[in-house]
Amino acid sequence: MLIGTAINIGLYWIAHVLKLPMWLDTVGTAAVAAILEPAAGLVIGYITNLFESSAIYMSDTIIYYAITASCAIAFGVVLRKKGKISWKRLPAAALIYLAAASALSAAISVWRGSLPNNVWELMIYKNVISAGVPRYFALMFSAGALKLVDTAVMCIVTPLLYNILPESMKNVVHLSSVTWKSPFKSHEK
Repeated sequence: MLIGTAINIGLYWIAHVLKLPMWLDTVGTAAVAAILEPAAGLVIGYITNLFESSAIYMSDTIIYYAITASCAIAFGVVLRKKGKISWKRLPAAALIYLAAASALSAAISVWRGSLPNNVWELMIYKNVISAGVPRYFALMFSAGALKLVDTAVMCIVTPLLYNILPESMKNVVHLSSVTWKSPFKSHEK
């Protein structure tokens, strides 16, 4: 989990300082959610967003944690099949995350009444909005353009980390299953 947090903050810092057209602050979240479990990804995602909202941006930007949470859920849940990681599901996890992150980012920006704060995202937004696209969809497209790059990096880093980490650092088989049944009732008949 420390490695994932360091990846999130380190890659974000590199992208921010070099003014790259990407965020990269959820790469470690995706990797940890897949390698360990979604809850671990949710925790390091929260730590990353807490750090960013308190040290870099204003405290009200913690709401962007919803995007990080969608990353942990997409990569942590979708990549598992019968408890084991199935790399064949990586494109599905990436597409689910990309759609969710773009939609959530646009919704949060509309709710906050704000424009994109990344130079590249703002440039894309202005070009799309000048073409007559409604504000929400322009925000969604501009966020999605940057998240597309982020997602591509996640799809490279996550399997790479999985393959180089020792078995002792992985949750190779996650046997818990999602159910609507109450854990407190006996379901035997």
